[in-house]
Amino acid sequence: MTSAREVAWSEALDWVRRIHDPTFTDWEAHVAWLEADPRHAALFDEASLLIEQGTAHLAPRSSPQRIASHGSATNDNDNEEDRPRATRRRWRWGAGLGGAVAAGIVAAIALPALIGSHPQFYRIETAPGTTRAIMLADGSRIALNGDSSVQLDRADSRTATVERGEAFFSIVHDVAHPFALQAGGARFQDIGTAFDVIRSPQGTQVAVREGALMYDPGGAAVRLDRGEAITVGDAVSGSKAVIRRIDAEAVGLWQQGRLSYRQAPLAQVADDLSRCLGQPVTIDPELAHRQFTGVIILAADRALMLRRIAAVMNVSIRQDGARVRILPPAR
Repeated sequence: MTSAREVAWSEALDWVRRIHDPTFTDWEAHVAWLEADPRHAALFDEASLLIEQGTAHLAPRSSPQRIASHGSATNDNDNEEDRPRATRRRWRWGAGLGGAVAAGIVAAIALPALIGSHPQFYRIETAPGTTRAIMLADGSRIALNGDSSVQLDRADSRTATVERGEAFFSIVHDVAHPFALQAGGARFQDIGTAFDVIRSPQGTQVAVREGALMYDPGGAAVRLDRGEAITVGDAVSGSKAVIRRIDAEAVGLWQQGRLSYRQAPLAQVADDLSRCLGQPVTIDPELAHRQFTGVIILAADRALMLRRIAAVMNVSIRQDGARVRILPPAR
């Protein structure tokens, strides 16, 4: 009887084969498979490494034959220059490749599809008011808050770009291949880290919950340790990077239905609530410079939650159509 691990291993090999097919588009199903079982990411990584090691023995071949997807040779009668460059690569097995490994690889993958490390970007997004967690091939995890978007690279799971909204990263550290993050014009590099990123039109904010993170690794190389956060304005704004101390335990608490603040501007609270509630939250100009310290508990009962927020923040809250307005307390 086939064991569960054998089934999962076969699936991992099949995913490696499929995602290197230039016509592959079913990334949603691939991510769902990775998330279905914590062991899947490790098996996928193991299968990818096996394929990489096996194909290291391959060399270009100039024969007028090409390897078809089912493994048999076919005559190459079409004009080679008329085909995309990626489809014109041909390979032969090296003499030093072990027979058992070779057999396994031949059964698992079409060789021409393995070549090519150019970026293959794709996007993961969430709707307002919804969250989502994804597992990368190396075991790293990304949690997206509402109305957020990250760009990933199918050819390199050790890179990501936060395009908008908020994302929490739990990164598996790899000294040989550090995780690289970009948000707006700001660049970061992992030093074994769990951190939260907020990307808004005003700039980028990154807060470190565990480990350390390097800001601007190719330039200033500023290290951010646990309990530190950095705010970086957009290049057009001319704002400089500002580092401050924070409560590390409060970083990423939105994943647990809580928002914790210490002397935070109400505008920041409104932005956070907008992502979590799935509707715009605005602040009355009279409260623009007011700060808030406390914890907001997110709840399914929207009306009850808004009453609690109004009480803890000492404000009035009004539901105005699709918008929530935070106003001065009623007199």
